[in-house]
Amino acid sequence: MNKSLVTLSIEEFGFALATLGAEDIAAGLLKPMYGELSEQHWELILRAASHSLLSKGLIVRMEDMEVEIEPEFLKMLMHFAQSRSMLRAYSDCFGQEKVLTIHQGTDNNDSYLYHLAVDQRVHLFTWTEPKEWEEELFQFYTGQQGAFFDQMTQFTITEEQWNVLTDENKHTSLETFTSDWELSSEACELLSRWYKAFEASGRQVDNLSIIRYTSDQAEVPLPDHTLLMLRTDQGLWSISSANTNSDNLSIEITQHSATSLRKQLRAWIDCFATPVSNP
Repeated sequence: MNKSLVTLSIEEFGFALATLGAEDIAAGLLKPMYGELSEQHWELILRAASHSLLSKGLIVRMEDMEVEIEPEFLKMLMHFAQSRSMLRAYSDCFGQEKVLTIHQGTDNNDSYLYHLAVDQRVHLFTWTEPKEWEEELFQFYTGQQGAFFDQMTQFTITEEQWNVLTDENKHTSLETFTSDWELSSEACELLSRWYKAFEASGRQVDNLSIIRYTSDQAEVPLPDHTLLMLRTDQGLWSISSANTNSDNLSIEITQHSATSLRKQLRAWIDCFATPVSNP
């Protein structure tokens, strides 16, 4: 089945949202890009965007103050603006920022909207379903390099230890931190390799999160779950909260094989959407 694919500039996206009455979302997109402009400048930018949408057939009629949007595109925009639950993947690698969000419908049906933003300037939309997401997310985080560790290995540290390792004011040798930590020799070796890669990356990590809005939350809710990703030339690491029987939160750091990364991504997909078995 052929699916509609819509490609928009940030200006076109902002104009379309403003037309629906979602001016706050439109402003949140455009103002970080353009800053504060005069009303005349905004009018010029949005007028050019409206004519571009008209030429693409995404606006079918524009007369005076009335704008008629192509029905399928309108459905996508309404879904994006009204969705209160999303799976969000973020990557900033090789000088390119990418944000992939998958938006669930408000009526909890099986309709999901795929939205990919590249450097916030290009926005892609299409309809999607859970069985497609594992490969999408796998490629999103690994790209064309495909470097993986031979086998999956992981170790666990406490939340307090994690906070010490990631303290921006404490860039020092790992031994300074771990001399009195009760870690096995294998865990120490893995931690040393991970920490070296973490420092070499400039402490920059990608992330995958599940975000759900509720009526009693602020405008920008905290993610329900967050998985951090550290990409290296040798392979990919993930960092997540670990389930333990103690009251203290533990942090699980994993070096991934291709198989273990796919397994972890599937687990996250199943947390967000009803599990879908592949044919």
